[in-house]
Amino acid sequence: MVRKQGRGASGIRRPIQRTDSVSSQACALPPFPVGARWFLAVLLAIASAVAGTQALADNPDYRGADLRGHDFSGQVLDGVVLTGANLTGADLRGTSLKGADLREAYLREADGRDADFTGADLGGADLTRARLDGAVFANAKILRAILDSASVANADMRGALLAGASLVRANLEASDLTGALLADADLSQAVLRAATLKEADLGAPGPGHPGPHGARMRGADLTQATFEAAHLVSVDMSEAVLEGANFSHARLQHANLTWTRASGARFTSATLSWARAYGADFRSADFSDANLAFAQFVGVNLSGAIARGANLEDANLEQANLQGLRVEGAHAGGVRLGAAGGVPNALRK
Repeated sequence: MVRKQGRGASGIRRPIQRTDSVSSQACALPPFPVGARWFLAVLLAIASAVAGTQALADNPDYRGADLRGHDFSGQVLDGVVLTGANLTGADLRGTSLKGADLREAYLREADGRDADFTGADLGGADLTRARLDGAVFANAKILRAILDSASVANADMRGALLAGASLVRANLEASDLTGALLADADLSQAVLRAATLKEADLGAPGPGHPGPHGARMRGADLTQATFEAAHLVSVDMSEAVLEGANFSHARLQHANLTWTRASGARFTSATLSWARAYGADFRSADFSDANLAFAQFVGVNLSGAIARGANLEDANLEQANLQGLRVEGAHAGGVRLGAAGGVPNALRK
């Protein structure tokens, strides 16, 4: 029933009043049950995350963006610009970032396992404690990046540029760094067991020549690693574990091998002239046809080692253990043997 407009005592017309049996409250939508509201919130959150990921893919320029903890796993983000972006703790598992620009980006504790960074630029990026096992960094630029305590095991880093990078205590076990550039990189106490660094460049140009310093690998675990034909001039491997490692045809001039544990290592046809290896353990190591001219091998253990055809001219073997050393065909003019034990007759001539 609808009442007609009328006038009140004051003569002011009053608005029409509805007295329908259905009230406005009754017409309102019923509230969602608690469970339904929660489900709707979850759907909205998922939609927001998907929209954010799609936006990142559609708009490749995210310089300085705050993307902490975001989930980009399995996404294709090739060529995206993330310069200076904050990706701390982000999930990048299986993500494709080929050719991406990640310079100066923050990837601390990010999970990039099996991600593809082929050709990406991570210069100056911070990947401290990041999980990058199985990732691909082929031909990537990782110059001056920080990968301290990062796990990069079984990774493909062939041809990667890591000059000046910090990989202190990083785990690079079984990774492939063939042809990689690591001059002036810091790999102190890093783990490179069974890693491949064939033809890798970790060395300095040479004494008296301007350029980067040799890599620092003090205390690193290089057990059974392959450094075949690698450039290791002036590299610091002091106190490192080189057991069973392969340095065939490598250039180790002026390298620091002091107190290394290199039993069973192969240095065949390697160049170790002027190398320093005070107190090193070279038991059963193979120096066949190696160049050890002017090497400082004071107090080393060469028991059971092989130096057939090696150049030992002017090498310093004082106080060394030479028991069982094989030196057939070696050149030993000017070799110093003061207080050495087990000296082979061929070296006494």
